[in-house]
Amino acid sequence: MRVLGTGWASVTAGLGFTVGVRKDGALWAWGYNHVGELGDGTTTNRSRPVRIGTGTNWGSVSAGGDHTVAVKTDGTLWAWGWNVYGRLGDGTTTNRWAPVRIGTDTRWVTVEVGGGHTPALRR
Repeated sequence: MRVLGTGWASVTAGLGFTVGVRKDGALWAWGYNHVGELGDGTTTNRSRPVRIGTGTNWGSVSAGGDHTVAVKTDGTLWAWGWNVYGRLGDGTTTNRWAPVRIGTDTRWVTVEVGGGHTPALRR
């Protein structure tokens, strides 16, 4: 599959890494990956886009300093990367190398990640 070109719905940049949602709803990431901020299940840096999982229901995504948070089209909230001070919102301080669902709510609309915090909007 060609991942370059005009097929992107949205792209966000973190600290040395990039995450994007394709128009088909697939999630891709590339760049620096020292604490799992790409979400591919590793800490391997990627010089080319790699697909994150097989889902095609990613709606919006936001990258911060060293973590990423996204909302799926079903209204669920997902996070991964560096979890210092619990910034992922999963109730732990464990770094996550792949997306983990945050809570059970299905009313999330959008998220915007900062350097060390994560505000999200729920309907």
